[in-house]
Amino acid sequence: MSGRRKKRTSTSHIIALGVLLMDAVTTLAVLDLCRLAILRQYQGALPYLTTLIGALQAVTAIVLTAYYGKSKAENTKGGIVYDAAMGKMSESDTDL
Repeated sequence: MSGRRKKRTSTSHIIALGVLLMDAVTTLAVLDLCRLAILRQYQGALPYLTTLIGALQAVTAIVLTAYYGKSKAENTKGGIVYDAAMGKMSESDTDL
């Protein structure tokens, strides 16, 4: 072993990936239902099905906005981005 610790996946990362996976699977299922409705000449269901896709996309946008906001907040120190702080860090400032 090289002494490295395994990086734990955060709960917010798991939630974001789960929402993306749920969105993808559900969108494909709804598109398949749309295809079936068109083949069976039952176009009355299409507005409801497309609304479902839009609602899922909205939930995904909200979750990802919150996730990236949290990520941005975690990668700052003193109001500046972590990478910029590392580039301008002096030898006496080791608390970063």
